[in-house]
Amino acid sequence: MKRVMCLFFLLFLIPTCRIKAKCMYSDIAEMKKIASNINYSYEYKIIGNDAFFDVTLVNLTSDIYFTDSVTNKTYKNKNGEYVLKNYQSGDTIIYNFYSNDADCLGTNLYTIRIVLPKYNQYYNNPICAGVEEYSLCQRWSSHNLSYDKFLEKVNQYKNEKIEESEKNKKEVDNDSLFHYIIIFLTDYYYVILIILGGTISVIAYIRNKRDSIYS
Repeated sequence: MKRVMCLFFLLFLIPTCRIKAKCMYSDIAEMKKIASNINYSYEYKIIGNDAFFDVTLVNLTSDIYFTDSVTNKTYKNKNGEYVLKNYQSGDTIIYNFYSNDADCLGTNLYTIRIVLPKYNQYYNNPICAGVEEYSLCQRWSSHNLSYDKFLEKVNQYKNEKIEESEKNKKEVDNDSLFHYIIIFLTDYYYVILIILGGTISVIAYIRNKRDSIYS
């Protein structure tokens, strides 16, 4: 009886192994190559105080299906191009691509990770006039500041910029003064030498005359 059971088990196991063996490494490698050609792009639209993104996936094939980490949805049998809509700014999206082939079903082939930029609802505030280069005044800026804190930070940046500008102006003025002195010494060095020589001669003459009087 035991031998019969063992024989039955082996007969059952052999077809199973054959089925699993159909998913060969070469098949997976080829599907991974196809999956790696999948690319994406995204566009945004502003609604109220936030931005919403539509992501377009291209080069999809029916041999591959994928899951979306944000919506937890699975998309199958998509060929060519597919548009997934209304992601929020700042979302991190992970698309995992799997084999849809019957022999390699569910094999993980490729992953795309997308970090969408965070929309800055304050970026076009009038206080940003003149300091558009400041990170808190740009369209995409990842921060969680309240409006009052935003105003405080921008005013602080403006004041620091003014102080830096005044400091640079003083340094330029000092450099200019030093520059003019150098130019004057270079252009009129001979006059300075004559005056210096004359002064030394007068001092020497006075000393000699004083010494001759008391000698």
